[in-house]
Amino acid sequence: MSGINPLLLAVAGAALCSGTAAVLQASAVARLPRATSVGGGFVLRLVRSPRYLAALTLIAAGFALSFVALRGLPLFVVQAGRASSLAVTAVLSVLALGVRLRRAELVAVLAIGLGLVVVGWTAGDQAAGDVGGPGRMVLLAAVLALLPVAAVLLRMRDLRRSGVLLAVVAGTCFGLLALGARILRGFDPGTLLLDPAAWAMAAAGALGLLAGALALQRASVVSVTAAMVAVETVLGSLLGMLVCGDRPAPGAAGPAAAGFVLVLSGALMLARFGAPEAGADGHEEPATVPIG
Repeated sequence: MSGINPLLLAVAGAALCSGTAAVLQASAVARLPRATSVGGGFVLRLVRSPRYLAALTLIAAGFALSFVALRGLPLFVVQAGRASSLAVTAVLSVLALGVRLRRAELVAVLAIGLGLVVVGWTAGDQAAGDVGGPGRMVLLAAVLALLPVAAVLLRMRDLRRSGVLLAVVAGTCFGLLALGARILRGFDPGTLLLDPAAWAMAAAGALGLLAGALALQRASVVSVTAAMVAVETVLGSLLGMLVCGDRPAPGAAGPAAAGFVLVLSGALMLARFGAPEAGADGHEEPATVPIG
């Protein structure tokens, strides 16, 4: 291992964008009436929200940076970086909003920082994911299969369970999206139009954002954020290893696993910083992350 890969700067930038976007996204969702179906009305209300549009801009920037990193880093490194966005949100809330971190949350921030350093140190150079046409079609089919699942979950009477399960769907979408970015064949329009992985990425991104927004209307931000972070981080990392052959640098498997566990554990401890909590009246609870 010759040192930290410069692409880790892209991972850090993606975490900064995602951590800020999560606050804006849930703030916008909390102001909308609860949706009961995956319909155009809810989507139209979302895209009319300046806060949600600002969040989408940051999400797009974060994804672009993650995409750059995925061309040369293993998925487990990039996914750990995305999980660290909760630490970014927590730190920003302290600096800009005066939120106080409890001792356990301060430990979580430090654990994430240490874990990222270790994961970055263990990252080896990776080749582009070599996945054939059938595998790419399976990826697209897996994403499309999540749409009817989300529609069924919206009809559940238990809103909290529905929200958590929708968060699992969103996390699954983002994990599949990361795999699609890892195996994408090229960037020119002709290649993108013919690559099922590109279509899978587009569908996964759209459905993941929608499922995440619907989940935040039904369950607490802690449970929603924790479910999304855990599923996206673990699933994306496992798929990278199983499908693309991602591995740490030689002799660094143990430290890589330890660093990854530190990041994920810290992120789950900081789940309350994923976004503002929505109260029973549909408005934000300022105790978590107040927004002016």
